[in-house]
Amino acid sequence: MSKPCLLDVNALVGLLWNVHSLHGRAHAWFAQETPVVLGCALTELSFIRVSMADKTIAASFADAELALTQFTASLGRRYRFIAELPPASSLHGKGVKTHKEVSDHYLCELAVAQGARLATLDAGIKHPAAWLIA
Repeated sequence: MSKPCLLDVNALVGLLWNVHSLHGRAHAWFAQETPVVLGCALTELSFIRVSMADKTIAASFADAELALTQFTASLGRRYRFIAELPPASSLHGKGVKTHKEVSDHYLCELAVAQGARLATLDAGIKHPAAWLIA
């Protein structure tokens, strides 16, 4: 089993929706690594938001919530929900240069604080804790 990982919204969408262009590669990574998965309100709500907004997925809130619930339940003890999130001020601007990096860097720092990495499909995240999975 690999180091625990916090799945960002890209990784969650890629893993949970078979219409995603990287679904197969994300699943191959997940099967090989069998990581302990971390989640939080920010990543879970972002998954639901993107699932509803993406025209290819076009999920209802209930469908997205069910997909996420089934996924986390299937992980059993391999899923840990981070209930207490640090305030935004804990980021202290660490490496943040543009507005597009705020959430990514926050999640990377959250992962580091949990002894984990941020698993992502986004090659644009430039942070030592970001782990490009597919």
